[in-house]
Amino acid sequence: MPEESPSFSPARNVNLAEEVEIAPDHLCPVCQLLLYRPVRTRCNHVLCEACMGQWADVSISTRMTIVGLDDPPLVLLPNDIETPCPMCRTPTTASLDVSLGSALQLQYPATYRERETESITTVDDSSTAIETLTVYIGNEHSLIRADSDSNNKHQWNFFIRPSRTDLIEEVQIFLHPTFRNHQIIVQNPPYEIRRLGWGFFTIYANVVLRPGYSWVSNQAEDTADGGIKGKLPLEWTLDFNGRGSQGRLRLKVMKEKDGQEDEDQAHRDQVRRLWARQRDLDPDWTGVDHA
Repeated sequence: MPEESPSFSPARNVNLAEEVEIAPDHLCPVCQLLLYRPVRTRCNHVLCEACMGQWADVSISTRMTIVGLDDPPLVLLPNDIETPCPMCRTPTTASLDVSLGSALQLQYPATYRERETESITTVDDSSTAIETLTVYIGNEHSLIRADSDSNNKHQWNFFIRPSRTDLIEEVQIFLHPTFRNHQIIVQNPPYEIRRLGWGFFTIYANVVLRPGYSWVSNQAEDTADGGIKGKLPLEWTLDFNGRGSQGRLRLKVMKEKDGQEDEDQAHRDQVRRLWARQRDLDPDWTGVDHA
């Protein structure tokens, strides 16, 4: 009698065979498997949480939504997702459909356990984690000296307000070169500067992540001290209409594997020591203004 194959599991196969055929509506449209931890979009499409997350990771961009200064902050749970829907491309959010997940687990217990095992294996094999944050960029404005002959009548406050300041190492701000100190580094929140001027212009800024994190964005760049995709360039044209305005970006960052953060920090420290040595040797070196 031939030996049984080691990969053959009679009990598991019997359970799957006894289970009813999975209804088409209970299959994920992306992976074509039973929905596991299903999420439902605002446009009423349902996918596996992992499939939606992977789609969001590859489709994320720095597309900005203009919102009012008084608009309430966008509040999403850590596991909530904001991205164009993979089915209809409508900008949407997706959240866990707990009741559907429970119903699927009861209706297809063996298949659901199999999906759960696959998910645990995938998580264990992963060396990185994706986290999300919301960034607001904009300016507040007030008109002063309206009756004065001075051209400097506009007082403005430029800001970058991330929802996760613990992930930010610094914000680099670049003003019009006519300003005396036009390159500014802000290393602690609030990340903002206040100035008085006569006209609007475009402000450029880099949002730099802490060592061990990188932006999940095609627009991201490497930092000067070696951080891979650690710098995200942004820009904002000052708004002198009324009180000003702001834009909202929903972004993703990748946390590297354990231990990588210490290696990245050591590399950055080494580069900075070289910079310090260069400053000592170069009398023409000029620093960057720290706010």
